[in-house]
Amino acid sequence: MQIIRARKPSLSLDLAPLIDVVFQLLIFFMLTSVFVNPSMKITLPKAVSGETSSQELIIISINQAGEMAINSQLTSLGTLKEDLKGYLQEDPGKPIHIRGDKEMPYKYFVEVMDVARQAGAKQINIVHQK
Repeated sequence: MQIIRARKPSLSLDLAPLIDVVFQLLIFFMLTSVFVNPSMKITLPKAVSGETSSQELIIISINQAGEMAINSQLTSLGTLKEDLKGYLQEDPGKPIHIRGDKEMPYKYFVEVMDVARQAGAKQINIVHQK
């Protein structure tokens, strides 16, 4: 006498739907990563070609030793804030340009930017050679 046993159903995993889901997730993350804000916000200055500005420039120059000058008038870090307030009194939106020696320690640059912000500067530009 033979006993007939029921066959066990074979378990198989169909990979086609799984691959479809993975591709859909990949497309979703690729599209959403485009809309993420950049980690560094940069505001580029506007340039008007062919026109000269009648506005007086505020240029802060810093040498290697940390000596500072505003528009060729020598100043120090202690008096820089008061000097800048005098320049910014007429037009608070006037941009400040910082010229620094390439061998200048970074701390002077940070200190000058901090003092300029405390004096009320809205826009600070970095001057460099082309």
